[in-house]
Amino acid sequence: MLIQNDPLSGGSLRYALARRRLFPLLIRKRSELVVKGAVISIIDDNASLRIALKRLIESIGLSAADFASAEEFLVSCRSQDSACLILDLNLPGMSGLELQRQLHVSNPDVPLVFISARFDEHARAQALSAGAISFLQKPFSEEDLFQAINSSLSIAGTALLPI
Repeated sequence: MLIQNDPLSGGSLRYALARRRLFPLLIRKRSELVVKGAVISIIDDNASLRIALKRLIESIGLSAADFASAEEFLVSCRSQDSACLILDLNLPGMSGLELQRQLHVSNPDVPLVFISARFDEHARAQALSAGAISFLQKPFSEEDLFQAINSSLSIAGTALLPI
């Protein structure tokens, strides 16, 4: 589970990884996981959360790329070859929902997993009705995240293959 560090310490808000248990639906043995051509793109303006998610995803053998904004993602090569997007709802500049609409034009097959610190039922319903795989409320469990990624990879047709 992603947990918030102590906000009363006077420092900036950061996220840390809690102790995790193995997620058997996605992996059997970490060292034997190969996902051919799959890159998980993480788009969030919170740098510490982005880094924590990237490390978590890479720790199970998946490739990950992170972006601070929707605009940064769109100008990258990852906008056309991501197997899954983990996307914050509230981003500076273009919002997550606006990026979802943009991707329906340029890359309609990429699966989206929304994450948000604020509960907004209207935005959640809008994202899911427009085709998002999942909408996770921060803080979310690793299991929920991996289930969403696994669903995304299944939809994208990317096979998880043992070496």
